[in-house]
Amino acid sequence: MAGSIRWTAPHLRPTVTETPSDQDTPPAAAELGPEQARLLEREVETAIMRQDGVADCAVVFQGVGDDAGERLCVRCGITGRYPGIVFDGDGVCNLCGMYAGNRERIHAYFGEPGDMVRHIKERSRARGSDYDCLLLFSGGKDSTYVLHQLVDLGLRVMTFTFDNGFISKTALNNVEEITAELGIEHLTMTRADQNKIFLQSLEQHKSVCNGCFRSLLDLSTELAHERGIPTIVTGLSRGQIIDERLSWFYQQGVFDPAEIEPKLAIGRRIYHQTGSAIATAAVDSVEVVDYFRYSDVTKTGIREFLQRRSSFWSQPQDTGFCSSNCMINDVGVYVHNQERGYHNYEAPTRWEVRVGHLEIAEADEELRAPVNTARVKRMLAKIGYADPADRDRLGSRLVAYYVPRGPIDGDELRASVAGALPDILVPEQWVAVEEIPRAAGVVQREALAAPRPTRFGTDIGEEPEPPKPVLAGDLTVPLTPVQRDYLERHSADVERRGRALLLELPGRPDAARVRKVVLQLLLQHDALRTRLLDRDGERRQRDGGVGAALPVLGLDLSRLEEAAEPGLLRAAVDRMRARLSLTDGPVLQIALADRGSRPSWLLLVVHELVADTPSWRLILDDLCTAWAQTEAGTPVELPPAASFLGAAATMPEGAPAAVPAGWTASAGDCILPGCSADAAGTPTRTRVVAPDLAGDGTPDAARVLSAIATVLTEWIGGEFITIDVQDHTAGGDRDLGVRQVGPLTAVTKAIVSFDGPCGIAPRTSPAARIRYDHFGDLSRLLPAGAPFRLATRDEADYTVAPTTRPYVLSVNAAVEDGRLRLDWWCGPKLHGLLREADIPRRVAELLSRAGTEVT
Repeated sequence: MAGSIRWTAPHLRPTVTETPSDQDTPPAAAELGPEQARLLEREVETAIMRQDGVADCAVVFQGVGDDAGERLCVRCGITGRYPGIVFDGDGVCNLCGMYAGNRERIHAYFGEPGDMVRHIKERSRARGSDYDCLLLFSGGKDSTYVLHQLVDLGLRVMTFTFDNGFISKTALNNVEEITAELGIEHLTMTRADQNKIFLQSLEQHKSVCNGCFRSLLDLSTELAHERGIPTIVTGLSRGQIIDERLSWFYQQGVFDPAEIEPKLAIGRRIYHQTGSAIATAAVDSVEVVDYFRYSDVTKTGIREFLQRRSSFWSQPQDTGFCSSNCMINDVGVYVHNQERGYHNYEAPTRWEVRVGHLEIAEADEELRAPVNTARVKRMLAKIGYADPADRDRLGSRLVAYYVPRGPIDGDELRASVAGALPDILVPEQWVAVEEIPRAAGVVQREALAAPRPTRFGTDIGEEPEPPKPVLAGDLTVPLTPVQRDYLERHSADVERRGRALLLELPGRPDAARVRKVVLQLLLQHDALRTRLLDRDGERRQRDGGVGAALPVLGLDLSRLEEAAEPGLLRAAVDRMRARLSLTDGPVLQIALADRGSRPSWLLLVVHELVADTPSWRLILDDLCTAWAQTEAGTPVELPPAASFLGAAATMPEGAPAAVPAGWTASAGDCILPGCSADAAGTPTRTRVVAPDLAGDGTPDAARVLSAIATVLTEWIGGEFITIDVQDHTAGGDRDLGVRQVGPLTAVTKAIVSFDGPCGIAPRTSPAARIRYDHFGDLSRLLPAGAPFRLATRDEADYTVAPTTRPYVLSVNAAVEDGRLRLDWWCGPKLHGLLREADIPRRVAELLSRAGTEVT
């Protein structure tokens, strides 16, 4: 059905698109010249060099340079200001050199239109969709060209436009007229909070495009999923495809499409899972295809096609040179140039030159064209971002590179320098380096590359990199018996098995403090840096280092009503579990949740293979210590911790787990009748809270086991029952005073009868069909006097490590608010039998009659 609909995303207010006027322009702020910038740099350098802990420094005022001395690549024209660019003796940049050496391998990623058509039609036939694809249609020249090509190729197309509030009216008219001319069903959507997203995008990336793409991809993916359309087609240029999707792989020496594609799919899932409320099912059901991966048309070819073919397309006159549909694009160009010192389209445009789609002169024209400064400043004011050219924003454009004499606290350094400078001159960016590059005493500014902005993140996003990452070593050690047993039991779903804990924080969220504390935790405990690898068929582990980015996320719940929090919290836990990787890291994820006027949250997810419950107690103890020290403004100094990997390297190969005192070994087995088919079923939970168990005590594991065995053996008609047991209140070697994070508490096999435990031994024989986890009082995970409070939420239940279970029946026991709760997890068939026989209630009542014992 042809026609055009304009719609505002549900759950958001309608918005009105405005086209700013060029009249009544406020005076522009005075711009600094190179000489003034150098004077400011020297003033800040003098203040930094007065600090005892600094051996050398250099300060760079971004966005102001000596254009006459700017170095450019002789082949592609890229500026030496772009991070990571170096030139050979002939003036050729390293990217052009890499391209020349790998040209055939790079172009092997690209295909022909027929390849794309076959792939898209196969997916639509398999789905039985009314449309073959959903085109992201902006009304600009590239997407208009793509629309005509898709129709000519015989594809059934629906189009989608995201109106970000600053789309040119000419572009919107193009959309309406061209879709009507071609008989295309079309939908336009907006977001009421898009200005806030633009603000976050400028703060994090110094560009508006990141936030706009986020909204565009989220809304279009949800739409395609709802309409059953399996493929979204984009109009990203070939230069954008290389820069956005492929450049990271090239840096790793990876050029094979068969290796790149699966990792891109994983990256796309993570992208949506770390910034959106979009359902995973929607992401998995919709594929994104870049049209220009399959078309080698040049920019000139696109313009010539539109001139002769499209009757209704008009070139907007109110957009910048780098966009043919969006006015706010110039805001990103302006801010990025001011605060990063180079154009945010520099990399993709120069890739267009390398692949032959642009001449250098054309690229220079695009990147050097001036923006409408008056209009940009009005748009900045509208979305609430301070103009970086204003005098009180000078510090946002200053980068301080410093060489420390030894260990130095970056926050303390900045605070000390701030006491010697006006507020407007305190650099926002600080980079610790090993040396300041100089030639004949002059700082080589091109060798001091500014930190490149991360690409993703709005509501949940990656935090900036730590100042100096810790690198991994090459030493590998064998897995411990506990780890091998764990991998054996959970081989089908091991990657997602992270336990989650939710803490309520005092005061407003402080992301800088969280990053600082998390970095100290990673440096303190090598188990949190563990990575698995397969060496000659043997699973081993090594220290993966802190890595390039801290595993700290931001979760913005400030716009939500409290009733909407559970759904987003559950989704956040799922996404954080999905981000864990035993081979590539991280093995922990931490999210700081801003809840507006409500207390903020700290959500922690740590993989079970590297941290058992006693490990959590140590992690939380160090977390509280580091938190208090940062609050007091003192350096973070944590008590010494033992190395888990060091212990694993010296642990005997067949070393069994310790057997708790008072238990003797025995043998035997008993399984529940008629439930073998239930093991693979989706587990269902029955929760029973034992009455009359108020207070701060809880039965120990032996008493709960006895109660479970008494009721189950009576129901089954046997004398004893075999249960795999993990007592999370036991500390393993840590009971001896060793501060060591790592999995040391093992699963044991208990033989339990009417009279209580009659034996327990390390679980060396096959697993029992029943499992019992004893967690004790969860509030005791936190040390006395902790600045946090345990937030008890089903969506972040510490006792649950979801996904498939290797047991027919699992029972978890924990104390919350002084009351013992028992969670019975089993498949639907056994669930019905247990409920029919009233087993959970009978166990709880037996425990209540027996009284309590304090662990």
